[in-house]
Amino acid sequence: MFEVEKASEAEAAERNDLADKAAEALILAGFTVHRDVNEPSGARGPLVWADLTADSGGGVFVKWLIDPALSRAAVESAQRGNVGSAAFRHYGFVTKHMHATLLAILGSAGIQAEDADDDMSPYLIRVVG
Repeated sequence: MFEVEKASEAEAAERNDLADKAAEALILAGFTVHRDVNEPSGARGPLVWADLTADSGGGVFVKWLIDPALSRAAVESAQRGNVGSAAFRHYGFVTKHMHATLLAILGSAGIQAEDADDDMSPYLIRVVG
């Protein structure tokens, strides 16, 4: 069976502390922050979590969660080949601008964050310090 190697206790504590700081910065800015990456269903707003895997995929991440109704409408439009629909354009607009907003707020709070450069989640933010 495949087992994922976890970060050391010290590294895990450091990541959890950094995730706490990022979440606090967003809370102070007025957001309701979600912390459980395993239970984002129906959640809206910023999701902040520490990935405790030992490899390069681990770290602290922030992602904007859009209302599921808008996400579904955008997906349905894309599946029909209608990427010019109002729902699809609105989804893209919100995702792009909230990504930039979250990066700016974290930076303003003194937290170093950057685009995670993740092909599977193109608007994922990696918190690095």
